[in-house]
Amino acid sequence: MSAALRNPGLRLRDVGVTPGAVLALVLLTVASQLAFLAFLLVMKHISDGVMDTRNGATAIAFAGLYALIVVMCAGYGHLRSAILGAIAERLGITLQVEALQAAVRNAVRTDTAQGTAVLREISRVQSFFANRSVLLFLELIGAVVAIAIMFCLDTGLGLFGLGGAAAVGGLGLLVHRVADPAARAGARALSDSAVELSSQLSHPDLVRGLGLVPATLARWQHRYGAALALDEAARDRAKAVQAIEHLLHDLIQMAVFVYVCLLLFEQAATAGMLVSVYFLSGNALQPFSHLTQSWENWSGGVAAWRRLRRVMRQEAAPEPLPRDPAAPAGLLLDGVAFHPPRREAPIVGGVALHLAPGAVCTVQGPNGVGKSTLMRLVLGLLPPTDGRVLLDGQDTLRCDRESLGARIGYLPQDVQLLDDDVFGNIGRGPGAAPEAVVAAARAAGAHEMIGRLPLGYQTPAGHTSGLSAGQRRLVGLARALYGDPALLVLDEPEVGLDGSARTEMRAAVERTRARGGVVLVVTHEPLTWSDVADIRLTLGPKGAWEAQSLRPGAAMQETGLAAH
Repeated sequence: MSAALRNPGLRLRDVGVTPGAVLALVLLTVASQLAFLAFLLVMKHISDGVMDTRNGATAIAFAGLYALIVVMCAGYGHLRSAILGAIAERLGITLQVEALQAAVRNAVRTDTAQGTAVLREISRVQSFFANRSVLLFLELIGAVVAIAIMFCLDTGLGLFGLGGAAAVGGLGLLVHRVADPAARAGARALSDSAVELSSQLSHPDLVRGLGLVPATLARWQHRYGAALALDEAARDRAKAVQAIEHLLHDLIQMAVFVYVCLLLFEQAATAGMLVSVYFLSGNALQPFSHLTQSWENWSGGVAAWRRLRRVMRQEAAPEPLPRDPAAPAGLLLDGVAFHPPRREAPIVGGVALHLAPGAVCTVQGPNGVGKSTLMRLVLGLLPPTDGRVLLDGQDTLRCDRESLGARIGYLPQDVQLLDDDVFGNIGRGPGAAPEAVVAAARAAGAHEMIGRLPLGYQTPAGHTSGLSAGQRRLVGLARALYGDPALLVLDEPEVGLDGSARTEMRAAVERTRARGGVVLVVTHEPLTWSDVADIRLTLGPKGAWEAQSLRPGAAMQETGLAAH
């Protein structure tokens, strides 16, 4: 696992934005400005000297020098863009690997929408580095150099340049202050309306079956129309202020031109100076103008970067711990508790339980008492507020996830299959041994069902495959049994299965117990498992729990645990 994931947040230097890279960008910008100044000197000399002498050889020489300067400016610009492009590419690769894992952990800890939002931030940060916004910030160096040269030529010109830059920049900030809150409100309203429509259409059969399409569209169109109105009003306001900024920019350049003309009339300036100052004033004002126009990209990119760093800091994978040699074999819940902030009572309250190899434990209780939370804690998907969970001495949270994941089988209540064929799903990805995949399918009672599919094990199994809920559940059970896991967690496995499939599932649990695996079954049908289970763990409200041994000699008796 990458070390950056274990650091307290990704830093820019982790993706190539080192002091050396920044220095290279600054030096290239300075070199580009020096080449621009050389261009101005050439223009001034042509206007003041060559035009008077009408020396053709000199004009040709200056034309060659001019061409060389143009090539140098283009080369410096290309190198700058190449460096920023390389940083953006490396940033994208790093974020796609690391932020994806943080997004998954965030989705598990909070909700899927927040996890998906993390992925959207990646492309926003990458595009921020790849577009021209960063280059515009570097070009402020050129603006400072241009204003300094204007001061050297004439104090009045310098004041024009400095005052014009301040006016353009100040007006750009005004654009941001005036338009940004309205733009954010409009974007938020558009996003909320899209989320509402998406949630309404997540059950299309219900919407169509009850004739709710007109009502759904009418409600959405009302909210969407109001959101569009907000967004358009914000854009119109921004365009109006930007038009004023463009007018101010042109007026300042015109004032500079008139001022130099007056100096020319007084013979305090030359025609070459007039041409040079015109370009200098543009170089002094344009970066401020463009920067303020790109303020949304800057603010959005910086905000997205901060959000990514915060999520990565919160969701960073903890440092793996070595196995505890003193821990007993099997599954140990060592005072595991989960008490979210700003909640009166814990969801899980200090569960202390040891399941020896070969133990089967049912987890039951009414809805909302924390059964799914306890499963996440057991699987190491959620950090406990207190205590720890050990599988054969290995902390399931502080572990090498790939190594531990191969020793765990999990069948969630809502089975999610990969966008792959049946073989790839059971084998947990490419490269699985065919005999192991078939063995897992047989253990789950799914082999004959798979044989009746159109393409057998090569049948697509993604969300658009057309597999029934029962077929998907059997494939999910086979995936959970793949590799003979040391821990098998089943979340309401009997849902959606008929009598024969339930019999096969009970047989799979019995085989797992026989080879020494630990089985946790979350169920609302305890009688279905009464003759299979060794221990019953009952969860109650406010973190209450009670463990009861159902067989003499079960793991509960070994540890001497009492009901809590």
